[in-house]
Amino acid sequence: MPTLSDEIRVLFEALIAAYGPRGWWPLISKSGKDGFDADGYHPGLNCQPDTGDRFEIACGAVLTQNTAWRNAERGLRRLHELGLMRPEALANADTVTIADLIRPAGFCNQKSECLSVLARFFRGLPPGAVPDRDTLLSMKGIGPETADSILLFGFGVPVFIADAYARRTFGRIGLIAADTGYKECRTFTMDGMRVDAGTYGEFHALIVENGKRHCRSKPVCDRCPLIPFCGFSRRFRFFFANRGISSRGRR
Repeated sequence: MPTLSDEIRVLFEALIAAYGPRGWWPLISKSGKDGFDADGYHPGLNCQPDTGDRFEIACGAVLTQNTAWRNAERGLRRLHELGLMRPEALANADTVTIADLIRPAGFCNQKSECLSVLARFFRGLPPGAVPDRDTLLSMKGIGPETADSILLFGFGVPVFIADAYARRTFGRIGLIAADTGYKECRTFTMDGMRVDAGTYGEFHALIVENGKRHCRSKPVCDRCPLIPFCGFSRRFRFFFANRGISSRGRR
């Protein structure tokens, strides 16, 4: 009988066969450099971020809250242009100035305060030290998803990011209840799939990619690589078939 680990692994393999390695997290500072594309992605490369990269990843994790990555990226580029993508520099910057620079990412006042606190924390972080998750969660503006993104992509801590895409996907497939929260989904997945940080990172990126293309709030089930495993998809297609309507290409 297949175990939970087997079931989750099958989903991972189906997604990576469909989309290939995603190369997350994009690093603006590495754009166009050896092994990185113009947007800072490093597809197929097992990248270990250095100290500066970790801070950029942490800032990006804050800026992408409640907005698309392209908006967070604009804020990051503005910070880079003024030389503020260093803990020492950003910690000394005025929060009003920071807010103006990151305005494209939305919620600029709240995020500027969070970035200022985060910069002071990173400034005092000993070389080689890994932040404690509870310490990150104690900071204003940092919730479970942001903390896990910082730990996973910045420090290589093997954790699963149970974001809205993951909960929606697992819920529709039938692995978890539709109303399962972040903590429960994270624990469920990590109990069933004990892997390294690189695999968790790829899995998260693949789920997000599939979520954007197919597993949306209004799903586009046609050509979704998870259709063979998805109970929701079968119910969805049955609903339309009984009404003489095709679900193909619904957007």
